[in-house]
Amino acid sequence: MKSKVIKILPWGMMIVLVGVILFTLFGQSFTGIAMEKKKITLRISYWGESEAPGLGDWIKETVNLYNKQHPEVDIIPEVSLLAIESIYPHFKAGIAAGDPPDLHMLWGGVLGLEEAWAGNVTPISDYWTEEDLSRIFSGTRGEGYWNGKQWMVPLYLDPWLAAINKNVWAKSGLDPDNPPTEWSEFVTALEKIKAAGFIPWAVGIKDGYYGGWFPSLIQYQYFDSFTDLHRAVVGEVKLTDPSQSGWWYAIQELRDKGLFNDDATSLTVAEANDLFFQGNVGFVLGVQPLIANYIKQMGEDVVGVMIAPSPGQGKLKGYLPVPSGAELVLPINAKHKKIAADFMKFANQNSSLHSFNYGTGYLWSTDSFSVIRLHIVGNAPALSDNLSYRSFQISGGSSFPQVAQQHHPGEHHRHG
Repeated sequence: MKSKVIKILPWGMMIVLVGVILFTLFGQSFTGIAMEKKKITLRISYWGESEAPGLGDWIKETVNLYNKQHPEVDIIPEVSLLAIESIYPHFKAGIAAGDPPDLHMLWGGVLGLEEAWAGNVTPISDYWTEEDLSRIFSGTRGEGYWNGKQWMVPLYLDPWLAAINKNVWAKSGLDPDNPPTEWSEFVTALEKIKAAGFIPWAVGIKDGYYGGWFPSLIQYQYFDSFTDLHRAVVGEVKLTDPSQSGWWYAIQELRDKGLFNDDATSLTVAEANDLFFQGNVGFVLGVQPLIANYIKQMGEDVVGVMIAPSPGQGKLKGYLPVPSGAELVLPINAKHKKIAADFMKFANQNSSLHSFNYGTGYLWSTDSFSVIRLHIVGNAPALSDNLSYRSFQISGGSSFPQVAQQHHPGEHHRHG
């Protein structure tokens, strides 16, 4: 019996030895087979390149960062840019066909929540903790919140500013470093720009979006609180009251004096804003990333930034509305909702946010980071190095306002 053991033992040792050699030579391959990554095609449909070129590239870059920190998966991004008129038809068609993208862009507020009410959206709060949700910039979280759940997450902040062409203002006999803050002075400035042969204010209303831009910048300053608008919507006050209708008369004054471009009704918002690049427009409204692009393309010596004046005399006069731009949602029948929600959470981290701001000019709608440089002002000496969404500035040059200093939840944004 003992001799059999002696004969068998060397064979057993040889088998073990061969196994060790094979593992040493090919162990990585065997391990790779055992831990093969799960490949997932994450489909993301978005809009925003017209405001901030580079947004799609940032999404792809962030997917790559996510893959590096999550070795168990290999996300392959399938990123689709939507035309602005296709956002909702594309979303509804995907839901109806049972094959929507994993993340889809919608507008915040009622336009997005309508899809939640229709049962077409899965709440992001099904996958995010309250701590995760608390990082959403407080002023914008409400745009996607309903019935105790968070249905949408803002993709970026959208401060609504205005750009002026300093050369046009100077040639019109105006001081571009001291733009007007009162309505009467503003109208006078536009009249001088027109008299000098330039377009005073480039507007495009063909697609209807300026119907939201005008009141967001001008009507806002008639209010003591934004709930003043809610009161009109629910019928507590009349929409014909001066605080609700005054901005209409302000726009009529500009129209009657010919202070808009003659083809305003034939142009979309984007087409009208593109006129600014031609160098013969004095004033144009725009969200921050769009104005950042003006500065990048035309230079800080040409582009000044101001906040649109208003005849309103409410307590919010001089305040700047900072809504969300686009919102991201999880379609109800998307294939990879859990991984999509986790990717969205990851995108709130510092490593991704810095490149987001530098690449697009957007401000991410989160307060999860404390230091960032705002690309909108380039390397201007007045730029602060210590910025956050609880206390941030946008500054750079004498005509660029400081915005939202010492902002806290529930407060508004005021230029200094």
